[in-house]
Order: sequence, then C-alpha cells, then structure tokens
Amino acid sequence: MRHQRLSLFFCLFELATVTFASRSAADTATPSAVELLAGSYRYVGNWERDEAEIQASVDKAIANLSWLGRRIADNRLASHRERPTGVVIARAGENLSITMGEYKAVAPLDGQPRDVVAPNNRDSKLSYRFSDDTITQSFSAEHAKRKSTYSLDDRGRLVMTVYMTSEKLAAPIAYE
Repeated sequence: MRHQRLSLFFCLFELATVTFASRSAADTATPSAVELLAGSYRYVGNWERDEAEIQASVDKAIANLSWLGRRIADNRLASHRERPTGVVIARAGENLSITMGEYKAVAPLDGQPRDVVAPNNRDSKLSYRFSDDTITQSFSAEHAKRKSTYSLDDRGRLVMTVYMTSEKLAAPIAYE
C-alpha cells in the first residue's frame, strides 16, 4: 500500500481580537506559540481559489481509486471543502483549544494524545506540538493522519496548512 501525502495552503485568517487569560505561577508554562497565536481570527482568503486548490489536491489523491471509491472518498473528504468562517486559538486550563467553525479540538498542552471524534466524524487521537512560533495539530486515525500547522505570515495573518496521508490514497492531500 502506498502512503500518500498532501500539502495545500488552505486559508489565511486575519487577527480580529486577542484575549489573554491571567495565570497563577503554579500553572504549567504556556508554550510561546500559544501566547503568540492566541486570539480570534476571521477568514480573509479567496474562497473560490482556495476551494479549487483543495479539490485539485483531493482529485490527485483519489485518482487511483475505482469510480465508486472516488465518490466515497470525495464524500468523506467533503469537510475540507467547507468554507471556514474563523479560527479561535486559546489556552483552556492545561489544554489548548483550537476552534474552527463548529468544531472545537481540545488536547493537553503537554503533547499527550486525546481520544476525539475528528472533523470527519471518525474516531481519532488528537495531540499538539509547539515551536517558538508554530502550533502543530495532529489527528491520527486507523488509516489516515492529518497534520495542521498554525503560524503567522509576515503581515501578521494566521496561516493554516494541512497535510493528510493515508495508505488508501494515491498521493497526500496538502493545502494552505
């Protein structure tokens, strides 16, 4: 079976508001990326262009499947073609919460995976990793993995990149 990788630049978000919660000295230190990126963002990209790039990446990834397999895979990947209205990144106690639309992804700041139902309604493990200026969100399921990174571009806009792999796909799916 082939592992496939997908990289596609998904969307840009503009900082709308930023809120910071006070912490006691006993709390675990917040990773610098969380402090840098915490806030509410709204989508400011070109949806027609972004949607076309996402669909092209999906089409490439499912090209090796039968006609019926392509239809099923395309339906399962439909959540990636939903227009995002905004993103909220916040510390929630000892957890990080990233909310996009109606979906809230909450997992510990210490990187330990948490059992969740992913945006595609499949059981998954969710975890977060941090660098100085980037949050990496990882979903891992039985046959697929998704990694999303969140960082700021040179204009201070939030950039989310998505990279998905599965042994069932001909190529990875990637977008920004």
